[in-house]
Amino acid sequence: MNPEQMIIQLAGFYNHDQFSEIYLLHADEFKQHVAEKTVMDFYHYDLKRSLGEITSWEFIKTEQEVAEYLINFKYGELSLKIALTADDLLALVNWEPVHQEEEILNIRDPLTILSTNRLTTPLQCFIDQQAIKYLQDPNNRSLSIGLIRGTHTETFFYGETHLDNHTLPDSHSLYEIGSISKTFTAVILTYAINQGKIKLNDDIRKYLSGDYQNLQFEGTPIRIIDLCNHTSGLPGLPENFDSHSDYKEKNPYLNYSKEMINEYLSRFVVEELPVTRAEYSNLGFAILGMILEDLYQLPLEKLLQEVITFPLGMNNTTYEIPLTNHNLLTGYDHENGEEAGYWDLAAFKAAGGLKSDLEDMLVYLRANINAYSKDFSFPHHQTDIQPGYGRGLAWVTQFFNDDTIIWHNGGTGGFRSYCGFIKEKQTGLVVLSNSSKDVDDMAMEILLYSLQDQ
Repeated sequence: MNPEQMIIQLAGFYNHDQFSEIYLLHADEFKQHVAEKTVMDFYHYDLKRSLGEITSWEFIKTEQEVAEYLINFKYGELSLKIALTADDLLALVNWEPVHQEEEILNIRDPLTILSTNRLTTPLQCFIDQQAIKYLQDPNNRSLSIGLIRGTHTETFFYGETHLDNHTLPDSHSLYEIGSISKTFTAVILTYAINQGKIKLNDDIRKYLSGDYQNLQFEGTPIRIIDLCNHTSGLPGLPENFDSHSDYKEKNPYLNYSKEMINEYLSRFVVEELPVTRAEYSNLGFAILGMILEDLYQLPLEKLLQEVITFPLGMNNTTYEIPLTNHNLLTGYDHENGEEAGYWDLAAFKAAGGLKSDLEDMLVYLRANINAYSKDFSFPHHQTDIQPGYGRGLAWVTQFFNDDTIIWHNGGTGGFRSYCGFIKEKQTGLVVLSNSSKDVDDMAMEILLYSLQDQ
C-alpha cells in the first residue's frame, strides 16, 4: 500500500463515521499507547463536528518517508503528514493547520549570510540548507543550533545578532526560550514529588489559599497532573488577559498579577470533566509555579537555581537578565522585521519566562538525554495521549517509526526555540532564533536527518 491508498481508506472511513475503522489503520505500537475512544472522539468531535466531510486532498511532498497532504474539508483545510510501516499500517499521523507559503520580498543572498558551519559532512550540509532557507527571509536575524549525538556535540551559528551589525551569535548569546520553560517547571515539580511534598493526583485546591469550591466538575477536581499535561479545562489565558486597564501589547504578561490570577480562578466555571480533552494552557503552568513557590516559600528563581542551574552549572539560564547584558540579543518581529520588546512573564514565568544560551541549553539537553536524575527522567513519561502525540509533564512525545521524539518549543514576541531528543539514540537538538518565525519544522527535519545519518 502507498500513502495515497491509505488516504483513500482513511477518508472513506471518516466520511462514513466509521471512526473505529480508522483506529484499526494504526500500527500496534500506537494502539498500545492510545485508546480507541481517544481516536474516535478526535475524528468525531475535533474534526468532523467543526470541519465537516473530507471533500478532496492534494499530495504536497514526501520527505524522509513522511508523506504530506493537503486535506480539504467542507468547512476548512488541514495538513496531514503520514508514514507507513512495512506492513502498511500508520506509523505516524500528524494533523496540523495549513502553513501558507509566505511571499518573501528582498530575499537575502545566501552568500551574505554569516556562518560557522564547516560544510564537511552530509549532515553539516543539510543543516546549512535548512538554516539558509530560514535566514533568506530578511526579517529573520540569527540561529544558534546545537546537535548532540552520543558523546559528540556540534554547534552552528548563523546570521547576525542585530540588524546590520555583521556579528555572529555565539554559545553565550542569550535568547528568550519561551515555553521550553515549562519543562524546567516540570523538573522542579518532580523534585517536590520526590521529596514527598506534593503528589500528581492532588487536588490543586489543597495548595491554593482561599475557597475555590468552583474548581471541580461534579465532584471531580482539577489535579496537579492536569496542570502539567494541559487537561485541566482551564483556558490558555484568562478571558480578561488582554482587556484589563494595564495591558501592554508589547509586553503582554507584565501587569497580570498573581492576585488577578486568583481572582479569575474564584469565578472560573469548570464546564467539563478534567482530562476530557487537552487545551494548551499558560494559565495552568502559571498556577503550578505559584503552587511551587508557596510550597517552598521561595521564589521560582531560587528553586530553579537549587534544583537545576547550580547542580548542572548552567550559569546563564535565568528569569531575570539586565537589559544591559551585552549577550542578550534583540528580538525581531518576523511580520515586519522590526525590533520586538522583551517579555517579562511576571506571574506567568513558570510558563515561559526563561532566558538562556546555547551552551546552557546543550547542558540541559544532555541532562535530559542521559536522565541526570529522576527529577529529569520522570517528566518524560507519558501522562496523556492524543491522536498523533502524547504528553509527559510539559514535554510532548511523538512516535516516528520505532523512535519516540520528546520535545518542546517556545515563542515570545521576538524569539523562537526548540529542544528535542530521542533517548534511545542518544540524539538531541536545540535551535534558538531571535525572530518570531517558528523553527519547529526546520528542527524536526534536522533531527530526523541526523538519525538517518548515524
